[in-house]
Amino acid sequence: MNMNSVFFSLIFSLQLVGCEEQREPAKEQSQPVTEKQVETVQTGLEAARRSFTTKLTHRGPAPQGYEEVLPPAGVTEVEYTSGGLKLKAWLSDNPGDGKKHPAVVYLHGGWSFSAVDWQDVTQFIDAGFVVMMPMLRGENGNPGYYEAFYGEVDDALAAGRFVADLPYVNPDQVFIAGHSVGAVLTTLVAMMPSNFQAAAALSGVLDMELWSATGEPAQFVFNTQDHEEVRVRNPMAFIDSLQIPVILFAEPVGMDQFSRAFHKEAILAGKSCELKIVPGDHTTMVAPSVRQVIQWFQDQIENDVVKTP
Repeated sequence: MNMNSVFFSLIFSLQLVGCEEQREPAKEQSQPVTEKQVETVQTGLEAARRSFTTKLTHRGPAPQGYEEVLPPAGVTEVEYTSGGLKLKAWLSDNPGDGKKHPAVVYLHGGWSFSAVDWQDVTQFIDAGFVVMMPMLRGENGNPGYYEAFYGEVDDALAAGRFVADLPYVNPDQVFIAGHSVGAVLTTLVAMMPSNFQAAAALSGVLDMELWSATGEPAQFVFNTQDHEEVRVRNPMAFIDSLQIPVILFAEPVGMDQFSRAFHKEAILAGKSCELKIVPGDHTTMVAPSVRQVIQWFQDQIENDVVKTP
């Protein structure tokens, strides 16, 4: 899906509010911990979400149109359950070789799924991974309301459980990856208890406080002036909650500022986080990034970071 216009608009709006100024350097660990930092460390994203109920300012579908498309050969549309919602997903077919395969839940960019998104994941299938690409609540005619990076996290977690239960998937080798909007959700999922073993986020706006203050209003169906509404959706606010290894990919100009800032803070927090800058723009960086993600996931398996059959 071509999301260049969305994100070029975002970058321009960020520049207008001074985003090109140098970010405040991360505080050294020897400095006093602020009250806000203490709160983050003590609660974590899971606890923060458990004690919070979002109040949507608008209840409706995701803010992007879609067309009904049929899956290509080798792909089946399936239904998975998230809470009380029955949601659609595309799933690569059983390889039929009697083996248990590693799997990837891939979160598409933008706010709707199209057949073009599936092209981003064919490299995973060629490399022997089973791939599931979920359509989230409020997308593509799915039930539920669009919640702007909140309930969608639950949907991604549910997709991970679904694919892990497939008889031809090794449940100890399930990974998550995502591009753009999907990258933001991927980092939030990596901060929650799950069956995922590692995560890869491609070109995401990982600072929700900044994005919600400058992005298109239709993208944020919550009160962006409410600190807690923003915080529970903000990967930068819960870096200490990272529970699995994460690798970030970004293009050289534009979205790299978010990945660099996140990576810096994650390293200071002692988390397993890598950063790769790849050539291209927000769209063309996907294919070369996926090639590296495949190798990185395979390395996790070969190095016994995740279990083998």
